[in-house]
Amino acid sequence: MNAQDIINKKGRVLALIACLLITFVMGSIHAFSTLIEGIELQTNVGRMSSSLIYSTALVNGTLAVYVGHILYRKFSTVKLISLMAILPIIGLFFSNSGTLIGWLIGYGIFFGFSSGVGYGLSLHIASSVTDKNKLGFTLGLVTASYAFGAVIFSVFFPIFFNYFGFENGYMIGIGSISIVVIIALFLFMSSRVKLKKGEVISNKKNSTSPKILKLWFGYFLGVFAGLMTIAHAVPLIISFGGSVGLSITAISIMSLGSGIAGLCAGWLVDQFGCKRPLLVILIINSIAIFSLAMMTSVSLLFILLVLIASLYGAIIAIYPTLVNHLVGNDLSAKVYGKVFTAWGAAGLLAPSLAGWLFDQYNNYNASLLFSLILSIIAGLVIWNIKYDVIGSKQ
Repeated sequence: MNAQDIINKKGRVLALIACLLITFVMGSIHAFSTLIEGIELQTNVGRMSSSLIYSTALVNGTLAVYVGHILYRKFSTVKLISLMAILPIIGLFFSNSGTLIGWLIGYGIFFGFSSGVGYGLSLHIASSVTDKNKLGFTLGLVTASYAFGAVIFSVFFPIFFNYFGFENGYMIGIGSISIVVIIALFLFMSSRVKLKKGEVISNKKNSTSPKILKLWFGYFLGVFAGLMTIAHAVPLIISFGGSVGLSITAISIMSLGSGIAGLCAGWLVDQFGCKRPLLVILIINSIAIFSLAMMTSVSLLFILLVLIASLYGAIIAIYPTLVNHLVGNDLSAKVYGKVFTAWGAAGLLAPSLAGWLFDQYNNYNASLLFSLILSIIAGLVIWNIKYDVIGSKQ
């Protein structure tokens, strides 16, 4: 290995560390449940209104990933990382107003968009600096870091609130997030990694359109059950006689399992490609959902919820690599942006549909049956995707 190879390797490592730091702190947006009570007391609104803040953040995060390929071409990586550090701070000026509209703008729009930019850009950087044979594990690592951020900040935010009060604690939390992003900025600048600002190749448009459609439906149907069970884990456990403490523990372990599964899925992808692991995951997912509908024991329910959440984490970790394998690195940012809207759609629809069906039947059986059908269809969709790795002999 010559001196230039060593420099390049060091630069790639620094760039990857920057990505992991960014996704870790941007994953904190999914620690929103720790903010709900404080927001409701501060703004004097109900649960539906406070939940709208998180929904707004999900929509804007999805939008940021969707337009990501445009942002990566129009602006330098340094400018985009700087934007990630600034947007949450700007959002503070709105949320500090103590009004619902202030939180919708500050958290839902500014922080939500910043989180989406961080997630999408980190995947883009990581895929650009990683060899094809290690791409699955690297992107799985980035996705896992995002999940771990949600877990850790679910612990940090309550500590900040207990010691400094809700408003000051939230300011300290957001300030910490921006500081870590600034550290990531300096690491990326030190890496001296230059990303190509590739243009979309027009003659590939027609050939990728059918793939995008199948990928979209496979993603939407595949993550539906995971998003539904994560959103309703607490009432599910309580309905089986479990305690609130057990429910909170379940949420933490489900998030942790999702991150760990993402790492494992990334390694499997590098060994066996994307299609076979994804099909196995969807089969296990279907069996787990069916078993969940049959459960009468809260202990087994706990285990199955963790399993379904972990499988969900594996699916979202595999998908960036799957898209990259099918369309190539030049088109992956644009295509993944489109496919990622499936996650946003499922995130909005799955929890609300489960809640509506519960109101109709006073149980979750109909929701579980519906998600089981979708999981089976997802497997069929993935089965019918022609899997050829572009730029590889695999």
